[in-house]
Amino acid sequence: MRENRFQINVATGRMTLPVAILFCLMIWVMSLDSWKDLGTLGITVLTGYLMIETNTAFSLIRTRTSLPVSIYWCLFSALVFLHTFEWNCFTPLAFLLAVVHLYRSYESPYASANIFHAFFFLSLGSLAFPQLLFFAPLFLFSTFNFRSLSPKSFFAGLLGIATPYWLLFGYAYWNDDMPLVLAPLQELFHFQAIEYSLIPLYRWISWGFVSLLFIITGVHYSQVSYQDKTRTRIYMTFLIVTGCWATLITLLQPQHLHPLLPVQLICTSFLAAHLFTLTRNRFSSIFFIVTFVGSIFLTGYNLWMQFFNF
Repeated sequence: MRENRFQINVATGRMTLPVAILFCLMIWVMSLDSWKDLGTLGITVLTGYLMIETNTAFSLIRTRTSLPVSIYWCLFSALVFLHTFEWNCFTPLAFLLAVVHLYRSYESPYASANIFHAFFFLSLGSLAFPQLLFFAPLFLFSTFNFRSLSPKSFFAGLLGIATPYWLLFGYAYWNDDMPLVLAPLQELFHFQAIEYSLIPLYRWISWGFVSLLFIITGVHYSQVSYQDKTRTRIYMTFLIVTGCWATLITLLQPQHLHPLLPVQLICTSFLAAHLFTLTRNRFSSIFFIVTFVGSIFLTGYNLWMQFFNF
C-alpha cells in the first residue's frame, strides 16, 4: 500500500481532474498557433466529457475515477501536433458517439435504433475522415458479441451509413456540386504505397509511446478480465480490438496517423485507467510512475519540436 499510495491518490483522488485540466490548458496556451486551433480544443473537451459519461453509464471501471478522461486530455495535450485544427479533428468525437450507441445496443429490445445511430455517427465522421468507414465491418462483427444483430438491426446499420451521404447528395445536387459527394468515397479507396518516411520521427515516437501503453494495458486486461462482469468484458474487449485495428491501419497507411491516433488514444485511456485504478501491486506502481514520467518527457519533447520546427 505504501508503494501504491501515489498511484491510488491520483487514480481515485478528487484533484486529479482539476490538475489535468490545468496542465492541459497550460500546454495548449504554449502551443497555440492559430485561433482556429481553439476548435480542436473544444472538440477535445467534448470528447473528454463524453468519455466521462461513457464510463459512468456502462461502468467500465468498477470504482469512481476521473482517470480515463484525465489520461486522454493529458496525452492529447502532449501530442502537440494534434492541436492544429483540421476537419478530421472531429474523428474521435464521431467515433466515441458511435461506440456509445453500439454499447447501448447490448441485449437491447430497441437494438435497431441504437445500431442505426452507431453507424450514422461513424458515417458522419467519415465525411471529415473517410477512412473511419474502415471501422464499419468491425462494428458489424461486434454486434454478434453484443447480441444485437438481427435482420432489422442489420438493415438499420446500412441505413445509418447511407443517411449522411444521402443528405450530402441532396445538398450537392441542389448546389450543382456533385464532386462534393464523390470526394470522400474516392479518398476512402485511395491507397498509397507504404512510406513511413513521410511521417516525421517525433510523430512516430509519440505514436510508439501511445502504442506501447496500449499493448501493455491491453495484455494486462486480458489477464484480469475475469474479474469484471460479462458485459464489461465485452465492452473492454471491443476497445482492445478497435485499438488493434487502428494500429494496423496506421501501419498499412501511415499517412493517416494524425486522425487515427486520437482513436487509439481513446482505447488506450480506458485500458490504462482500468489498470491504474484497479490494480495495486508493485508492477502497477512502477508502471504508473514510468508512464507519468514518460508523459512529461513526451510533452517537453513535442513542445521542443513545435518551437524549433525540427
